Amino acid sequence: MLASLGRCAGRLLRAGGTGNGIGTGIGRRHAGGGVHIEPRYRQFPELTRAQAVRSEILSGLMWFWILWHMWHSSDMVLGHFPYPDPAAWTDEELGIPPDDAE
Repeated sequence: MLASLGRCAGRLLRAGGTGNGIGTGIGRRHAGGGVHIEPRYRQFPELTRAQAVRSEILSGLMWFWILWHMWHSSDMVLGHFPYPDPAAWTDEELGIPPDDAE
């Protein structure tokens, strides 16, 4: 009895209404009816020539910006101070105990 009631309710919900053609708002949703691009599994998107040229120009400007600033203000990336000479560090500065300590 309960199983047949569940099947009947499921059919009504899948049909989208009471069966008389008037929907209750439950059912299949459709896209707006405009241009719809079908999904393609594991395929590259099709680019227009204008998109390809625009992307090449933008990537060229990006690399120009990066290399220009790397050349003219490399201290921003590499630092402002000279790297210390590790040979000049003492054992105490490095945290190495003296040889006579046990």
